[in-house]
Amino acid sequence: MERMDAAQAREHIEMIERILAESHPRLCAGGEFFVVWGIASAYLTVLFELVAQGAVPVVAEWSAAIVLLGAVLYTGLRGRALGRTLARTSLVQREFFNVLWITIGLAFIVNVAAFRIFPGIASAGIWSVAEAIVLLYIGMHGNRRAQFAGALVVASIVVANFLAPALSAYVLAAGMLAGYTGFGLSELLARD
Repeated sequence: MERMDAAQAREHIEMIERILAESHPRLCAGGEFFVVWGIASAYLTVLFELVAQGAVPVVAEWSAAIVLLGAVLYTGLRGRALGRTLARTSLVQREFFNVLWITIGLAFIVNVAAFRIFPGIASAGIWSVAEAIVLLYIGMHGNRRAQFAGALVVASIVVANFLAPALSAYVLAAGMLAGYTGFGLSELLARD
C-alpha cells in the first residue's frame, strides 16, 4: 500500500466532504419561501371569499395583485441570493427547489389560465394541493415537520369539502397557514 503525503490526504478529505454535501438528505434553506407563500395564499383565499360573500367591495381584489407581486418579487430576489450558494448545497436541496418551482408555477398557470375550469373555491383547492405536494416531497426525505404540515394541508382539503360552501375557503386558508406557513416557521426556528 502506498503512503499518502499531507497534500494528497487533504485532497481526499475535500473530495469526501463534497460527496457528503451532495448527498445530504435534508432541506437546508427555504423556510422563508413557505412563510411568504403560505400567508399570501391564505390571504388571497380569504379575500376572494369575502368578495364573493359581498363582505368587502370588489375593488379590494386589486390588493391580490399587490400581494402576488410582492410574493413573486420576494421569491425572485431571495432565490437569486440563494442561487449564488446553491452550487454548494445538497442534491435534495436543488431538487426541492425544482419541485417547488414546477408545482407552484403549474398551480399559478392553472389558476390564471384555466379560471373557467377551476372557478371560485376550486382555485384555492389547487393551491392547497400544490402546497401539499411540496411539503410531502420534503417529508419523503425524512423531514417529520414537513410530513405533519403536509398532512395538515391535506386534512384541510378534506374537511373543507364536507363543510358548508361559505366555510370552505376559511378552512383551506387555515390549512395554508397552519401547514405551509407553519412549516416555514418551524424550519426557520429549527436547530437541526
